[in-house]
Amino acid sequence: MPDKDKDPRIIASVQRALDILSLFGPQSPELGITEIAKALDLHKSTASGLVYTLQNNGYIEQNPENRRYRLGLQLVERAAVLLNQIEIRKVAMPELEHLRDWSTESVNLGIREDNQVIYIERLMTDKNLGFRNHIGKRVWVHSTALGKAILSHLSLEESRSILESYHLESLTPNTITDIETLIQQFKTFKEQGYATEHEENELGGLCISAPIYNHTSEPVAAVSVSFPVSRLDESMVPTYGEKIRDTAKRISLKLGYQPETESPSVMFDLQY
Repeated sequence: MPDKDKDPRIIASVQRALDILSLFGPQSPELGITEIAKALDLHKSTASGLVYTLQNNGYIEQNPENRRYRLGLQLVERAAVLLNQIEIRKVAMPELEHLRDWSTESVNLGIREDNQVIYIERLMTDKNLGFRNHIGKRVWVHSTALGKAILSHLSLEESRSILESYHLESLTPNTITDIETLIQQFKTFKEQGYATEHEENELGGLCISAPIYNHTSEPVAAVSVSFPVSRLDESMVPTYGEKIRDTAKRISLKLGYQPETESPSVMFDLQY
C-alpha cells in the first residue's frame, strides 16, 4: 500500500472523503460533524463540505431525528454490484442453497483477506436462534471455522505467518489464542477435510466449515454451517462435516480446481 501522506498521485480531497466513510462502523454507526472533524484533524468547515458532497451523492445520509450522519444507500448499491461480480458467489449459490435445505441451518460463504474472513453470502435458517452474520462482516481467522478451514489447507509456514501478523484476541472464554495449539488443530482439520469451532467466536454457537479452492489450487474461501449449540448433537458433527466438505469440493471443481489423487481418508461424494 502506498504511503497516503507521501504519494503525490493521491488526491487529498478524495482521500479525506474516503477517510470519512471509513470512520463509520459497528461501534460508530452515526457521527456528527464535530466528531468527524476531530477524528481526521480537519477544520469543521472542511469536514462539513466533504460530508455535504458525500451526502449529495448518496454515500452519506443524515438522521433527521438527531442530525447525525450515517452511511447511505448508495454504498449498498455499489456493494451489490461488486458482490455480483464475485465469481465464487455466483458459482456457489446452488450448492449453498442445497446445503441450507439439507441441514435446515444457516449457511455462510466467506473469503480470506489477510488475517480476516469476509462474509460474502449467507443463507438464513427459518428456525429460531439462527446466527445472523451479515454480508460484509469481518471476523478473525483464528476464532472462526471459516478461517480455520482456510488456514489448515495452507502451508505450515504461511498459516503461522498469518497468525503471527496480529494479536490473537479472546472473543469468548473458549477462543484459542495459542499459535502452537492452533497449528496442531489445523493438522487434524486438514486430515479430516473440515474445521470446527465451538463457541470460540460467539457464545452459544458451533460452526463447521470446509475450504474452497480456486483453479490454481489455493484455498481462497470457505463454506460453513452455523448451529446453536443447543440444537446440535455433537455425535453428528462428522456427518455434517463430510457434507460440508463435499459441498466445498463441488464449488471448487466449478471454479476450475483440479485435485490430485485424494487419500483414502479424504474421499468426496460428488452426488447429492
